[in-house]
Amino acid sequence: MMEQDGFKNYCVLKTFGVRRSEVQPFLSSGSVSVDFSEDCLDGTILIVNGEGDEVEFQAAVDKLKGAFSDKIYADEDVSLAKKLVEVCRENAVRLAVAESLTGGMICSRLVDVPGASEVLVEGLITYTNASKVRRLHVKLSTLEEYGAVSKETAAEMTHGLLESRDADLGIATTGCAGPDSDEKGTPVGLAFVGVATRKGGKIYRMNLNGDRNYIRKCVANAAMFYALERAENKDKEN
Repeated sequence: MMEQDGFKNYCVLKTFGVRRSEVQPFLSSGSVSVDFSEDCLDGTILIVNGEGDEVEFQAAVDKLKGAFSDKIYADEDVSLAKKLVEVCRENAVRLAVAESLTGGMICSRLVDVPGASEVLVEGLITYTNASKVRRLHVKLSTLEEYGAVSKETAAEMTHGLLESRDADLGIATTGCAGPDSDEKGTPVGLAFVGVATRKGGKIYRMNLNGDRNYIRKCVANAAMFYALERAENKDKEN
């Protein structure tokens, strides 16, 4: 928070998965104003203190932080990729990424951040089933029974990333971005994000509506957000 021309101070809260309808009750045009913007589930809440006193401003900030505490990933204007790199560096977490439907989006975003080489071990685009089997040791039986777009495949992808023990945190994405379903009849917009350490992991299911690139960007953002949560709590059991 700082003094700026035209207003007293402001605060930026970066969120993931917050919808405008959720922020709507907090939006105002008084002394303390609140605005919200969102791009592929990556949101920005801007709280501006025009003529209000500091108590009023801080109350508004605290209210918003309380309402979205589990969805706020930063209280400054920073990207998901930069925040993930920073937290991994601070906590000595090494990342490995396996991407299917996101096709390199996550790694590209990470390497845009200076210092990414300190935390990113490797990134694999395992787009075909054969690649998942060969590079990540996903079981052929898993792919045949559940399909590439499944929680089971996502879990085995993350496990494969951690087998070499070069990385502490594995991130995997698999899904159907469209425009058509796959050979298993997977609904367009269904995706799974796997995030795991050797202490355990979690698979996140997503059902998205939108065009191909919107779906892929949403999944990439989700993967970084969930990885960030894991990196911030690396010493906790699943």
